[in-house]
Amino acid sequence: MKNWEGNVKFANVEEVLKNIYFILVSPQYPGNVGSVARAMNTMGLSKLRIVNPPDIFSDEAKMMAYRSFPIIEDAEIFNSVDEAVNDLAVLVATTARLGYERGPSWEPKELMKEILKFAGENRIGIMFGREERGLSNEEIRRAHFLTTIPAFRYYPSLNLSQAAMLMAYTIYDVLRKGNPSVKENLVEEKDLQLLHKRTMEIMGKLEFKEANESDHFSRTLRRAIGRTYWKKQDVSVFLKLIKQVEWYLKNRCFE
Repeated sequence: MKNWEGNVKFANVEEVLKNIYFILVSPQYPGNVGSVARAMNTMGLSKLRIVNPPDIFSDEAKMMAYRSFPIIEDAEIFNSVDEAVNDLAVLVATTARLGYERGPSWEPKELMKEILKFAGENRIGIMFGREERGLSNEEIRRAHFLTTIPAFRYYPSLNLSQAAMLMAYTIYDVLRKGNPSVKENLVEEKDLQLLHKRTMEIMGKLEFKEANESDHFSRTLRRAIGRTYWKKQDVSVFLKLIKQVEWYLKNRCFE
């Protein structure tokens, strides 16, 4: 098998690409879904998830997906972002709008170098928002990382399929050049959601004021949890700790 630069066999790159999911949140136009499928296909990606899709089997979608329509036929359909991302180990949200509420953002290439090293053993998701207004703040909070494609400041808005093409190329380019691989099984997003929920519950029982009165604390905690590469045993230890604190509050605190 011919090797690419970096002595990474193409067959291995193909296997890694199968763990990368593009997630479209409420796309408005079938043609854009078709164009995204074509962009994915040109870079070896095939896993597509769509939240609240339009008519993806329309003639418009088929035309724009030129020779890539099987990706749409095999796409997984979901009713909510929560359902679409629960089994992912790392979730990236793409956004053109930044700010204090949304947290720090990475440029695509640097972020892909950071997270694709886990893609051999874990599912990685790249989430794209609606054509006209992108992702909501609540949807952004589900992501572990944010990425923004640098663009001219007077018109920084990219079409959905353009953003997908740039991200697909960046992923493929990083992988084909031999990005280092880390063999670690990370926890899924649903486990991180549980850890966040249980932590907020115990902070409330401890009468931690910010946990009860400030959404900022919850958002900050969620970002911190999402930016750590948790393994099963890591989450298990913290959940046991929370359970023990709850037991102490109930049985020993007032002795």
